[in-house]
Amino acid sequence: MKWQNGLRKSFDFAVRKLSWLLALLAAALIAVVIIATGPSAAPAEKVETAWPVSVVTARPDSLAPVLLAFGRLESRQVANLNTSISAPVKEVHRHEGEWVEAGELLIELDAAEPQLAYDIALASYQRNVAQLESVKTEQQLANSLVAEYRQLKDIAETRLQRIRDLHAQGMVADSELDGARQEASEKAIQVEEHLARVADYPNRVAQQQASVDEAAAYLEKARIDLQQTRIEAPFSGRVISTAVTRGDRVIAGSSLVQIADYSNLEIRTSIPAGSATVLRDIVTNGGTVTATAQLDNRKLSFPLVRLAADVKPGQSGIDAFFASDANDSLDIGRTVQLAITLPEIDRVIPMPVHALYPDQTLYRVVEDRLRAVHYQEMGDYLDIDGNFNVLVRSQEVSSGDLLMVSQLPRAITGLLVEPIEASDTETLRLN
Repeated sequence: MKWQNGLRKSFDFAVRKLSWLLALLAAALIAVVIIATGPSAAPAEKVETAWPVSVVTARPDSLAPVLLAFGRLESRQVANLNTSISAPVKEVHRHEGEWVEAGELLIELDAAEPQLAYDIALASYQRNVAQLESVKTEQQLANSLVAEYRQLKDIAETRLQRIRDLHAQGMVADSELDGARQEASEKAIQVEEHLARVADYPNRVAQQQASVDEAAAYLEKARIDLQQTRIEAPFSGRVISTAVTRGDRVIAGSSLVQIADYSNLEIRTSIPAGSATVLRDIVTNGGTVTATAQLDNRKLSFPLVRLAADVKPGQSGIDAFFASDANDSLDIGRTVQLAITLPEIDRVIPMPVHALYPDQTLYRVVEDRLRAVHYQEMGDYLDIDGNFNVLVRSQEVSSGDLLMVSQLPRAITGLLVEPIEASDTETLRLN
C-alpha cells in the first residue's frame, strides 16, 4: 500500500506541474495574438518651441549722448570768520543752518577791553595833535620875530659905528667902545640863533606830525579791534557752522563762524579728459553745455561755467564746474548725479541695457528667428522719461529692422521666437 500511495502522489505532482505549464503557454499565446492583431501607433512628432520676445522697430537717428557723473555741491565763497582780538563771547545771534543777510550781526563779543584800548589811543592821538599845533604856533611866532631880531642887530651895528667914530676923535673911552662891540656881537649871535631855530621848525613840525600819524594808526587799530567785537555777515547766505557759545573766551585768530554764499553755488564733478576736451571746444566756440539732475522730484538744469586747467592728484579726469541758482533746498556738500548733454551723433539707436549681450552683440528678428549682429557703443542716453539707454551703431541694422529688447538667456542665432511689438514707452526713437 505504501508504494501505491507514493505513486499516486508523484502522479498528482506531475499533473499540477503540467497544468501550470499549459496555462503559461496559453497566456503567452494570447499575448502574441493581441499584439499581432492590435492597431499600430505612429511615433509622436517633435514640435519646436517659439519663445515670446519684445521687439521694436529700429529707426537710426541723430541723438545727443549724455555723460553721467556724480558731482558735489559747493560754494565759490565760503567765509571762515574770526577775530583779531581776545575777548569773551557776549552773544551768538545766528546759529548753524540759519539764513542771514549781508551786514547782519552774527556774533557779539564783550567790548569792554577793546573800548578801553580805543579810549587810550584816542587820548594819545589828541595829545599829539595838540603838541603839533603848539609847534606850529611857535613856528609862526619865530617867523614873525626874524625882522625884529635883524632890526636890533642893525641898531647895535649902527651904534658901534658911531662909537668908533667918536673914539677916533678921542671923545669916548676905550671901555665904551668895547661895550658897543660886545653888544653888536651879541645881537648878531641872537639873530643867527633865531634864524637857526626858524630853519629847524619844519623838522620839528614833521617830527610831531609823524607822532600824530603814529597815534592815528594806533587809534585806527583800536577802532578796528573795537569793530572786531561785532562779527557781521560779509554776504547773504547760510551759516554752515558756529564754533563758540556765549561765555567762551576767544583768542586772536580763532575761528568763530563759517558762512557760505548761496548766490555762488556750483557743482564740481570729474569727467574724463576726452570728454573735457569736447566740452572745452564747445565753450570756446561760443556754445553752451548744460547738465541736468533730478533733485527732490524736480528736474534742475546747471550750465557749465568753467573747466579746471589740470588733473588733480588722485583723479583721472578734469574737474568741471556747473553753476546753480540760489536755492534753500540745496545743501553744501550734497552729492548730485549729473547728466551732461554732449554733441549729437548721427545714425545711432538707443537700446535698453538688458537688450545688449556679451561681445557687443544684439539680435535682429528675421522671419521669426534671431540673428546676431555686432554693434558699436557710442555713449549713454536718457529718453524724455528719464530712462537710461545705450546709443549703438551697427552696419548690419537698417531702418525698419525688428530688434529684440527682451533679456533672453538662451538667445542664439536661429532660435525661433514669437515677436511682440513693444509699448510706446519702449520705443527706440526720440519723439
